[in-house]
Amino acid sequence: MKKRIVSVMMTMVFTAAVLAGCGGKTSELPSAVPATEADPTSVAATISPIENLESTEASEASESTGDKVVLKCVADLTPHSEILAAAKDQLDAAGIEVDVVSTTWDATWNDMLVDGEVDFAYFMHVPAMESIEEEMGTTLYSMGGVHVEPYTCFSNKYTSVDELPENAVIAIPNDSSNEYRALKVLEKEGFITLKSDTTAINSTVQQVDEYVKPIEIVEMDQANIIPAADDFDAYFVNANRALEAGIDTTKFLMREGEDSEYANIITVTEANKDNENIKKLVEILQSDEVQKYIEDNYNGAVIPAAK
Repeated sequence: MKKRIVSVMMTMVFTAAVLAGCGGKTSELPSAVPATEADPTSVAATISPIENLESTEASEASESTGDKVVLKCVADLTPHSEILAAAKDQLDAAGIEVDVVSTTWDATWNDMLVDGEVDFAYFMHVPAMESIEEEMGTTLYSMGGVHVEPYTCFSNKYTSVDELPENAVIAIPNDSSNEYRALKVLEKEGFITLKSDTTAINSTVQQVDEYVKPIEIVEMDQANIIPAADDFDAYFVNANRALEAGIDTTKFLMREGEDSEYANIITVTEANKDNENIKKLVEILQSDEVQKYIEDNYNGAVIPAAK
């Protein structure tokens, strides 16, 4: 299926040096640029050394350039592409070049992965992967988790959960896996109880068994929640969307615990489940060096998955 992606194309070109031995210097990793200081629409403002390139159409999967292996992927701008940039030196030493062909999510990303236009995707967690498998009638594979974005509730009107008024209107996403996460946080905080058969597949407000506290839950497309945030008393979004929008992610009302099972994974199809270069990529992303970068740069809005 031919999909034209009109978006920012970023290419991280790493040299083809081969890693000699297990020693070597620990390279300095790039710091994440605070979203409040950078234009979230500008790749150059948030990621170094990735360059802005003209829009392009994704080509067929991986290729070799000299001694380098080129892996094509789709990945969110924040934090996914930033984390890939932080792994630059290690990937360079392994002779791996990562070509991020799109950083603006839309439904074509799923098609690009399934159709083999990219080698891997870095934007989803396992429940989302399973949902895509069911919707598209395909089989996908997790090569390993890299980071977790605890699902978070913010407010433009209140600074604590205790300030929320009776009948507070709370926006949550309407895709089942993220809706489930939001509902579970509301349950943990004592606002609702869920039916015992509630899962990440069947989650809707119809699964609320009891409203322990009087609130109104509004389901909507996650992409529309932040632009409409002032219309609600509180709202749930992925931490990376909050970072991209310049929201202070330290000022939240409610959040998943750090033991969240929703690690963002490197996802592949059958064709790449045994790809040694992708296995090496995951090993690097799970390394102490890259995981420390994650821990040090996102104020708890993004946390390491490999501990």
